[in-house]
Amino acid sequence: MKKALISFSFFFASLSLTNAAISLGGPTVSGWISLGANYDFLSDQQTGDPASDIVGTITNPGFFTAFDNSGTPSLTDGFLGFRIRLNDHGGNRSNISFGRNLWVGVDADTNGSIDALLGLNLQGSANQLGIYSPGVGLNTSPSTTSVASSPTYSYTPSGSTYNYRAVNFASDGGTTNDVGGDGNADYYVSFLIPFADVVAFLNAKSIPINQNTGIRYIVATSSQPNSFNQDLGGVNGQINSSSTWAVLGGFTPIISASGILIPECSPALLAVLGSGLVFSLGRRRLEK
Repeated sequence: MKKALISFSFFFASLSLTNAAISLGGPTVSGWISLGANYDFLSDQQTGDPASDIVGTITNPGFFTAFDNSGTPSLTDGFLGFRIRLNDHGGNRSNISFGRNLWVGVDADTNGSIDALLGLNLQGSANQLGIYSPGVGLNTSPSTTSVASSPTYSYTPSGSTYNYRAVNFASDGGTTNDVGGDGNADYYVSFLIPFADVVAFLNAKSIPINQNTGIRYIVATSSQPNSFNQDLGGVNGQINSSSTWAVLGGFTPIISASGILIPECSPALLAVLGSGLVFSLGRRRLEK
């Protein structure tokens, strides 16, 4: 049983990210980890806007994360990055721009409700990246999740915190740059948030985390800054559904900020591990 437990721990460690500086415009194959393979349903965006349609398949994933620990021993500093794949570019050919809202919701205590929203608001004259509180609802489903009117932490997007570019499968991996099949290249939206601010925000809600804490995410796009009304990652439509994020399949796997995937243990696996622990303790007592 000791060997089994050691292998189990090694499995977690072997999936962790390389905690190096994040290249926001760099290739996806370097330093980014997929948060869902077949991540979204095609053409389920609710307002007919392909530039807000999250897309992804098994071979061309749609949602990624990366982590830079700043090269320090601290478990609560560095930068947390996200990359989301969209069906088309926004703006026009002579002025390509995102011009929308994108949200990464954080379930930091994995209890099914959204605890924080890491948001990018570039709609109209807005130019803001921030950490937002969820609204006053339950925040457990699309219909009960909303966004506070202003961020708790705010940053101005710049070349070091935000990137918007076409997908190039030759350098990004995968098999195509047009998952949506509309004849135009898909686009990546990538951004960084200071991890210390995420930690401080959640600590204020009595949810302590560090770079090794298991958390999970949702992702959504919207045409307004206070709710989700365009596309939900991993969910087929359902923007007004009262079914929970877990039931709809909107949550990513549980993963630490540093990139360690943490499988949810089934009751059967917990029983096996528990019986092994009991056997091990009993054996030690007999050996005494």
